Amino acid sequence: MPSLPDPAHVVRQARDSIEELNRLLLDEGMNLSAPVLADAVQALKSLVERLPQALDLSARVLEILAARDAIAMDNGKTPQTEATAAATELRKVSTDAEQLARGLSGPASKMSHMGVR
Repeated sequence: MPSLPDPAHVVRQARDSIEELNRLLLDEGMNLSAPVLADAVQALKSLVERLPQALDLSARVLEILAARDAIAMDNGKTPQTEATAAATELRKVSTDAEQLARGLSGPASKMSHMGVR
């Protein structure tokens, strides 16, 4: 049976891409054009728009794992209680991420009309 993909690996790739973007903006930002930067901001907006679903799905899977009694805790706490609390917190963060995505809509929209002189 083939092994399942590692979700943390997928997320780390996204994190590494953001780190690469940060380095690029720090090192070469002044050499970019407004349209290129606008494309980057639009891509960031697109990434952030997907965070709420990833967080909600993580909460749902965690609850399923707890219902299956598939979680063991190394701190002596009750797995179901901790899973429920963590799932609730993930959903709260999901709502925060939705607000962040909405906040990026304005700058992304304004920047989409920018060109080069």
